[in-house]
Amino acid sequence: MNILEMEPIATVRRHHAVEHATVTILTEHDPSLQLIGRSDTTGFYIYGNVAHDALNDAARRALARLQNGESALAIHPRCGTNLVVAGLLTAVAAVLAVGRKPRLDKIPNVILATTFAAFVAQPLGAVLQERVTTSPDVRGARIVGIRESQMGQIKVQHVDIAWGDRS
Repeated sequence: MNILEMEPIATVRRHHAVEHATVTILTEHDPSLQLIGRSDTTGFYIYGNVAHDALNDAARRALARLQNGESALAIHPRCGTNLVVAGLLTAVAAVLAVGRKPRLDKIPNVILATTFAAFVAQPLGAVLQERVTTSPDVRGARIVGIRESQMGQIKVQHVDIAWGDRS
């Protein structure tokens, strides 16, 4: 069996897809909205100033759209996966461009290599989201509630997801 299909990884990947779809729907309505999401085994967190009812509506619509085959909603351009890929690729590119003997005359090579790495990272991040960090297979999922809390000045809401029959 593929490790990505084993629990709890499979569940977190599905929740990650619903998280992305929810953030997409929320920001389509209000592009200035600044949110951070984080998925776990029971659903996902949304950090940011979004009304409870708006989050509830967006999460339910997101889940329904994923269940109706809109798998592209599982991929989000501001996902942390993209940041990790960009950071890793640009760091490797910089190290390779500098080589074993760092010198100032290598700076143009470092700039070129890291720029190229950042360019390549964008589509690679989306591919990793599609194949590794998310799964749009949310058959049998349902939103069962939203828990609210506060983390200093930041509003935190956890969207709880339950699973029925996966057939």
